[in-house]
Amino acid sequence: MYFLGVESAESETRAIVVDLESATVVASASVAHTLVEGVPIGSQEQDPATWIAALDQAVKQCLGTLGADRDRVVAMSVGAQSKGLVLLDEKNAIIRPAKIAGDSSASKQLQSLNRHFGGAPGLSEMIGNRIEVDSFASQLLWVKERELSNFQRATSVMQPREFINYWLTGIKKTEAGDASRTGLFDVPKRRWSQPIVDFISPNLAELLSPVAGSEKLLGPLRGEIAQSWGLKKELLVGIGSGRSMMRALGSGTVDPSTAVLDFGSSGTVWGVRESPQVDARGEVDLWCDATDQWLSHFTEDRAVASMEMIRNHYGWSGLEMEQAASKAPIGSGGVMALPLGHGTTSEKGEGMLHGMTALNFSQANVARATLEGIASGLAFGYHRMTELGHDFKNIRVTGRGVRSQFWRQLIADVTGVPSCTLITHEGAALGAAIHAAVTYFQQGGENLTFAEMADYSVLVDDSSWCDPNEENHEFYLEQLSKQQYLAETLIGAGFLV
Repeated sequence: MYFLGVESAESETRAIVVDLESATVVASASVAHTLVEGVPIGSQEQDPATWIAALDQAVKQCLGTLGADRDRVVAMSVGAQSKGLVLLDEKNAIIRPAKIAGDSSASKQLQSLNRHFGGAPGLSEMIGNRIEVDSFASQLLWVKERELSNFQRATSVMQPREFINYWLTGIKKTEAGDASRTGLFDVPKRRWSQPIVDFISPNLAELLSPVAGSEKLLGPLRGEIAQSWGLKKELLVGIGSGRSMMRALGSGTVDPSTAVLDFGSSGTVWGVRESPQVDARGEVDLWCDATDQWLSHFTEDRAVASMEMIRNHYGWSGLEMEQAASKAPIGSGGVMALPLGHGTTSEKGEGMLHGMTALNFSQANVARATLEGIASGLAFGYHRMTELGHDFKNIRVTGRGVRSQFWRQLIADVTGVPSCTLITHEGAALGAAIHAAVTYFQQGGENLTFAEMADYSVLVDDSSWCDPNEENHEFYLEQLSKQQYLAETLIGAGFLV
């Protein structure tokens, strides 16, 4: 029995087919996306039709690999970028290109939302999170104020996954995980926030898709698509979730005792909990997840940029940087690095090296200080989650550096819990396949849980475990306090933005 998982990201669509019996990926394919060219500075847009074309092509490649076994695929789900605004008219035609993550054109609209609802503190109290400039809410208000005719033509407004699911099934419905990143959703109560919806437009509620409850099945794949894919049997489509929620599921994040540190395009820490806990300081985001729990999420957006800057300066590969860092003592001989943009939301993303002397300034110390600074910044998010009630027993490291014992040991030392990595690294596509499997079996009356399916499908590399060194952990806790004090002092005095 096979399950199809699709990850639709900003840069590409990736599809995989998982054989449940062997818990292995038997087919995979990726198709790149393109951005709309010639848009104003600050805008980032894509034609939603490119997502459909990429998904169609990637799935057909996977099914082509399977050959006659394609009819063993019984269900699919999609994990897609949560940031993206699709407007459809009365004929369900696309009105304009979709604004996606990184689009900063709605800064004035974000200011308007913040003024009306008390800024980040007021919004966090009301819906569980602050609103971002590239959020669904900000972009909707931008379209209404800057392109009123387009807004008035809209009869449906959707996120990317909703739009893809609508193409797959003809059904318009969203779910709490994706909706929780819109800026329109009351995350603790799992419902649209009427005050924000009404503020944007009195008729906006009519344009939004209904939010699914605990049901995971969206519906059957449309017949014409099944025919074009060469399928002879019915294929069920799960409602899916946002890409971040599917990445969490694909890393096995279904147990509140497990945290995940993902070092991909940015540095991210996440963990699930059974009840919502809003961070009044706004340092940890609270989202609904794909398993009917809540997902705590912390990001250091420029962590990777900090590492790349040092690597490029010295002409190092990733391995060469770690080899250099491994030659330095813990604490980097007194050199401390603040990653680019650490503790700020500035697009400039300034950072610094502190404590350099004629005796400790070396390539090894700079390399280790950079990695220690990044790890400490991410550990701040980890420890903030524990302050909010998470009780983590271990941490899984995914993304870059997962094969590096140096990096895993550093993460274990800064967090104080054992770290490991996974055998499988399929991310959101695997999460979507797991979601499809649970949907299929629950639809058939079997009481299969996400935890059971994740335990079976997401395999830990038992040889990768690193236990924390308690002496090193105590040092890094003190180092983290110094790092935070230094960042707050310099930012407060205007010397770092």
